[in-house]
Amino acid sequence: MAGKDSKREAKRARAAAREAARRRERQRTVQTAIVVLIAVVIGGTIIGLTLRGENTLASEVPSDPASDPLAESATALADVEPCVPEPAPSPGPELPKSTFTEPEQVLDDAQNYVAVMETSCGRMVFQLFEDDAPETVNGFVFLAQQGFFDGLDIFRNATSISALQTGAGDNTNTWDLGYTTPDEFSRAEALGGYPAGALAMAKSPAPDSAGSQFFMVYADSSLPPEYTLFGQLVEGLDVLQSIGAIPTAPDDPTGETPGAQVVIESITIEAGEGEPLGPVGPPTDSLDAETGTAG
Repeated sequence: MAGKDSKREAKRARAAAREAARRRERQRTVQTAIVVLIAVVIGGTIIGLTLRGENTLASEVPSDPASDPLAESATALADVEPCVPEPAPSPGPELPKSTFTEPEQVLDDAQNYVAVMETSCGRMVFQLFEDDAPETVNGFVFLAQQGFFDGLDIFRNATSISALQTGAGDNTNTWDLGYTTPDEFSRAEALGGYPAGALAMAKSPAPDSAGSQFFMVYADSSLPPEYTLFGQLVEGLDVLQSIGAIPTAPDDPTGETPGAQVVIESITIEAGEGEPLGPVGPPTDSLDAETGTAG
């Protein structure tokens, strides 16, 4: 019990610090929102049109499996065989999906949350960052528990930033969930961007505009830290990269529609006591070089 109380107290303190940071961030974003909106020619819930810089592929990762659970499966993207997805279930889900006015509060401060994503290309496991992005993770877990993501397509491959987009209730980037979540940039800012396996929210250029759509980074990305990073892949990088390697549809004018339909079959949330999986503790924690655990 003492351990749970200690964890709750630590989370409360972090939550208070995050709220203060969010207030400062909102003040900054209000001042720059008009400039950003003018600079963007095409709006909508996209992650590609407001990006800067060139993409950098993850050509190598730490080779010690004890310090990096992705080491055995991480390869240069050029060497990855494209996935041949299993056929989508028939009939498919009824679209569009339901909208919501707000998410229920479903997180327990004493629990560690993991998302298991089954796709038509294979299984991926993500450690969620409920400490760094509590409101985003709460919304994601709530939607997953509602079965919202089941049957949705991974409908976009933004190859310039090595990101796969999904989570739209009608499989288009203009989908409106009905509510938005605040920006929670602390981890992305601490890391300086989005490493291979990052799980982050898609949004419009407006502040605090994320809803249900998210993206998964299959190779280190040059995307600036302006999107909420709320999870990290700890199993299945080979699956993620094989989806990223699917050629885009030749008749697609955007050049970003995958040439094969990849479906999220389900996202299951697992919660329990214990430390996060893999070397993915808070950015301020020091990691033991041999064990990959917080020191």
